[in-house]
Amino acid sequence: MAASVSAGTSVVSAAFNGKAGSATLTAMPSVLVSIALVPANPSVSAGISQQFAVMGTFDNNTTRDITAVSTFTSASPAVASINATTGLALGKVAGTSVITATSGALSGSTTLTVTPASLMSLAITPQSVTLQAGVNRQLAAIATYSDGSTSDVSASANFVSANTAAVASTPAGLITGVAVGSSVISASFGGKTATANATTEAVTLSSISITPASATIAVGANQNFVAVGTYSDNSTAVITNNATWTSSATGIATVLNTGAATGIAAGTTNITATFGGTSATAALTVAAIVPPPASAGVNLRSAANFAVLAGTSITNNAGGTTLVTGDVGSPSQTTDPVIAAGFTNYKSGAILDGALADLQTAITDANGRTCDVTFAGGIDLGGLVLPPGVYCYAGAINITGTLQLSGAGVYIFRTALTLDTTANSIVALTNGATADNVTWVPVGPTTLGANSVFKGSILGQAAAITVGDNTTLLNGRVLTAAAVTLSNNQITK
Repeated sequence: MAASVSAGTSVVSAAFNGKAGSATLTAMPSVLVSIALVPANPSVSAGISQQFAVMGTFDNNTTRDITAVSTFTSASPAVASINATTGLALGKVAGTSVITATSGALSGSTTLTVTPASLMSLAITPQSVTLQAGVNRQLAAIATYSDGSTSDVSASANFVSANTAAVASTPAGLITGVAVGSSVISASFGGKTATANATTEAVTLSSISITPASATIAVGANQNFVAVGTYSDNSTAVITNNATWTSSATGIATVLNTGAATGIAAGTTNITATFGGTSATAALTVAAIVPPPASAGVNLRSAANFAVLAGTSITNNAGGTTLVTGDVGSPSQTTDPVIAAGFTNYKSGAILDGALADLQTAITDANGRTCDVTFAGGIDLGGLVLPPGVYCYAGAINITGTLQLSGAGVYIFRTALTLDTTANSIVALTNGATADNVTWVPVGPTTLGANSVFKGSILGQAAAITVGDNTTLLNGRVLTAAAVTLSNNQITK
């Protein structure tokens, strides 16, 4: 009984009682009749790979792996890409794509389903914290997803301290030094858990300093003071939110227990921070408002050095190509943007605090200008050609297509609601218009559409700014007291 192994010929011999005989056996090549992808109809999360194999069925009812002699294609590469020779697919965004394998004249297909990115891990930042008794520190929970993206999920996570006698924690991750000792802080979110270490030191408060030591603001403007405690071991800690703040002349200026002072009337007052029985004082001068001339642009003061400024956080896509030509500032940054040479990323300190305060002063200036155009509703500025002026809208400002600003002078756009641009929209400057004299002041959030080109400085008093994928702000700034989200952007102040 002979069985064929591969195509070819072989001589088969038989011997019996000293006699022998032979014959030639020819094995014919088997013919491929169909192919199939394995596995069939799989599902992966965005950012996860799926290896495909190709099984061929031949006319002799045998099957074997023919992946090495097959080529692969994806019908929707934006949903799932695939290596043409190896069959390794990668889920990119939620959706479906038909994966096809071809060998010779035959092909086979299956459907790959890509589900939204799944939570892969959770981390607490910072990983190790040293506190003094009575001092607070905010921890952040950062989630990493299967597509490589990260997100600050502190507001949704649940933080717990294992040793509340040493370090206490709120569910939102605000920890407080209680007494000498250490504790493990745990955060849980979406079935994942992360830990960090916190220690309360055996030190005493020696002195307090306030930054800035003196400041001048206009009536109605704000100044954020920062209190720093120096301890017996020469360590320091920001105690702004732990201190009790007072103003010696509340008719001149008031101050909140966050260190934020507001000018009420012209004059001088002393701002005092008290903590643990120790106090420090800063001088605050409130100047009468002198309306700027109509031809003057909005003065950003120290905030003008920043191309991106956020009072709460900056979220930048990991592995992206964001490039910022200008200073960057925010106390929390998921992925630091790439910064051009000669500029600085500020995450704390007097320069960052001063810029945030000057931003509010600039917003007060812009909101104090007399409106040249007043409209009770919203507007789509796309397709318009506008001269210099102060444009005030009670409704949302939208830009679809191209907005042309024509002529030298100051442009101020104010909206009581949101500022939104569509994908591929353009703000164009012609006939002497310059970006330094273009200011956008929305009360609500700002969203710039993907692949759009924007000009001018966006000043957000307390609302988030989202810059769409591949959007550029050449000669523009993104400044807000809230959060900023970036994605593959080029921003040049």
